[in-house]
Amino acid sequence: MRNWLLLSILFISFSACTKKANTDAFDTETWVADPDGCQLKRTEMVDQIYEVKREVLGLHQKSILKVFGKPDEEELYERSQTYFIYAIDPSGDCETTADDPRKLYIRFTALGIANEVNIK
Repeated sequence: MRNWLLLSILFISFSACTKKANTDAFDTETWVADPDGCQLKRTEMVDQIYEVKREVLGLHQKSILKVFGKPDEEELYERSQTYFIYAIDPSGDCETTADDPRKLYIRFTALGIANEVNIK
């Protein structure tokens, strides 16, 4: 009984740990200040996205929101998967829009963990 309790406490303490985002190379304030990419600041940040791409994989949705802010679009996918979509080039409600705007897609598992990061 005592071993079972100890193992349970140990399991709970390890499962409560989450991955910390090391996104020092990414300028969150500039990204969030440019919704829909209208001010072209996000266009200049593509290299920063590639630098933090590996760090973003495995993060929970709340951690992604701290790094990238609220997504410009959110899409539900099959089996309770979710996409956060962030415009890189001007799109949406911008005065001028790109013909084929690039977007950052972050896919989450049903448990809310980022498992795919792409720019399309």
